[in-house]
Amino acid sequence: MRTQVEAHLQSCEECATDYKMQSLAEKVITQEKAINPDFYLTTRIMARLENSEETSDIITSPFTRVLKPVLIITTMAAAIFVGVLIGNIYKPSVRVLSKPVELALMDDVAIESVNILSNE
Repeated sequence: MRTQVEAHLQSCEECATDYKMQSLAEKVITQEKAINPDFYLTTRIMARLENSEETSDIITSPFTRVLKPVLIITTMAAAIFVGVLIGNIYKPSVRVLSKPVELALMDDVAIESVNILSNE
């Protein structure tokens, strides 16, 4: 039976490729078996899983689910309020155009209109 299989593998390239892949997989598995496992790996993995479950319970608590959006909205409102306050503090200097003293002292009521002068 063995000689028949070997003869077939020599004549059929597809079966020879499959056989080589199977042999390679077997070698890899054999080498993996030779590696000494870390006995504390399971303990560390289980501890991390427990820690992640505890932290996920804290994060998904109803109080946290409500508090987080409220905190974000409050922070944004405070930032906008402070921005408006800072914007109102700065006042650009407005240059007041002062009138000459002569114009300020002039009595506009006493000036005759053009219509009055034209009727004379």
